[in-house]
Amino acid sequence: MPPRKKPASTASSKPPSRASARTQSKAPVSAGQKRGHSDSEEETDKKPRSKKAKAAASKDEDAEDVKDVEDTKKMVTVVKRGAAPVDPGSPYVDTHQVYASDGEVWDAMLNQTDIGKNANKFYVIQLLHPIGNNSSSILFTRWGRVGETGQKQVKGPFPAVQAIAMFKKQFKDKTSSTWEQRKTMVAKKGKYTWLERSFEEDKESEEKKAGPSKEVKEEEPIPESTLAFEIQELCRLIFSTSLIEAHLSSMNYDANKLPLGKLAKSTILNGFAALKSLSEVISDPNSDTAKQLGGLANACVELTGRYYSIIPHVFGRNRPIVINDMTILKKELELVDALGDMEIAQKLIQTSVMTDTAGKPINPMDAHFRSLQLSTMDPIRPDSKEFQSLVAYATDTHGSTHNYYSINIKHAFRVERAEETQRWIAAGHDKLEGGRRMLLWHGSRSTNFAGILRQGLRIAPPEAPVTGYMFGKGVYFADMVSKSANYCYTNLSHGLGLLLLCEVAAQPFFEQCDANYNAAEECKTAGKMATKGLGRWQPTKWQDAAVALDNAALEGCVMPDGPARDLTPATPTPGMRYPSLLYNEYIVYDPAQIRVRYLLLFKMNNH
Repeated sequence: MPPRKKPASTASSKPPSRASARTQSKAPVSAGQKRGHSDSEEETDKKPRSKKAKAAASKDEDAEDVKDVEDTKKMVTVVKRGAAPVDPGSPYVDTHQVYASDGEVWDAMLNQTDIGKNANKFYVIQLLHPIGNNSSSILFTRWGRVGETGQKQVKGPFPAVQAIAMFKKQFKDKTSSTWEQRKTMVAKKGKYTWLERSFEEDKESEEKKAGPSKEVKEEEPIPESTLAFEIQELCRLIFSTSLIEAHLSSMNYDANKLPLGKLAKSTILNGFAALKSLSEVISDPNSDTAKQLGGLANACVELTGRYYSIIPHVFGRNRPIVINDMTILKKELELVDALGDMEIAQKLIQTSVMTDTAGKPINPMDAHFRSLQLSTMDPIRPDSKEFQSLVAYATDTHGSTHNYYSINIKHAFRVERAEETQRWIAAGHDKLEGGRRMLLWHGSRSTNFAGILRQGLRIAPPEAPVTGYMFGKGVYFADMVSKSANYCYTNLSHGLGLLLLCEVAAQPFFEQCDANYNAAEECKTAGKMATKGLGRWQPTKWQDAAVALDNAALEGCVMPDGPARDLTPATPTPGMRYPSLLYNEYIVYDPAQIRVRYLLLFKMNNH
């Protein structure tokens, strides 16, 4: 469950349509041939003949052009040849590759957002040389508003030394930083920010792209999947690139500028850090940072621009949204958090090995599933006591305030991650007794689950703002199914969603009636294992999960027995503190306290 915020509507709707943008190949164009695109720093081949021509020639190269606006929300497919992929907006995708020398890859993606000027633009710089011939390179640049194709320019070809010098000059002109200082550069107002992308060589991926090996014949058909049909349905959901695209689009993320699978970890951490700066001025409008930037309003505009420069967003021709309250900030925090899991999913899709140990081809779905590296993923028979008890847990804990939809459990799986089991036992949590271990719900976007199953549930890094989380940075659970289901965003996946049931080492509790951003530290100081945000509606009876689910592995773990009740007294006692939440929340601050036990695939039906 992501940080608490107002749940999104669960109304079923189709993802917005996205027209695919296609770039037509063109012959190389010199700087002098490009009309009205030359930068003030770049020389044109001919002098302007008139004032009008002068104005056109001096027009800033990175100014946003409204002409030929294309819908480019659809994630582009990048073809990696060599150290980095040729920009997909270039006419040289099939004929050239990015120049690399002495460990340097001459490729730069820049971004700049200035909300005051309604500027939200990108700038691409690449040195490209013909495949197999790196004796000379062209300087390719492309610029425009984020979400649009923009304009492009080509100079050269030039010998390597001259081409590198021109690349470095262009980079410095746009960022005010040298190429050598790019990793430590501080974004400057009115200048571009360099976006670090990960183009590490991946042997498995390169072998896959290289085509069939000698042992695998080209004409061999793709074999049928060997997976159980329930697991096949799960894989189609968590490895769906169209669903990933829909979720990113719903959050305004521009996957064309920073494609998933190429996101550098530093970019995600820098995104968290930018949101942390925003949270500090929103929480304290009189802070030194807010004063230095001219007050709360100006500070939010400035810091929002910095954030969008790091994490590209598509706003069309609309002015970018200013992040000036905690509600907007939490949505952005969820985006950056989700990027980490979706990035893992995309990399698993790209790098899954499509052959078995004997070198024979396997079904891509089987390869993707194998990449999750799970110890156990066993479908549970619908007619079993275990399945029926899981359904009962979901039915009994559906909140009365969530009666506008119902949840139908389609498939249930027993799950085990070896790393979690080892960590759990090493911490001694398997020996906890007396109901200290609880079987609790956790919900998230279906597109996050490949990352969750591969790497487990994780806690936000130090760079993330603590104020973005109701009870501090931790992993959030619930004892009410609908509370967790509201974080699944099933409206983007035709009503299908995924829920985890995790064994959580939770007691003793650090109980809180209201939000407490410092709960993580206070919980540890108090010697408690988890924070419990108290809700008005709570389960009143608990049972041994091993007995209820006919699963001996859960002996000593407890789960609710029957529906929840409203425990708020009819006549409140003056001076007594009562819960501000409707339903309980449980938060742990150490992943070692979590062990995934079940995964449930459900259909949400709106009433």
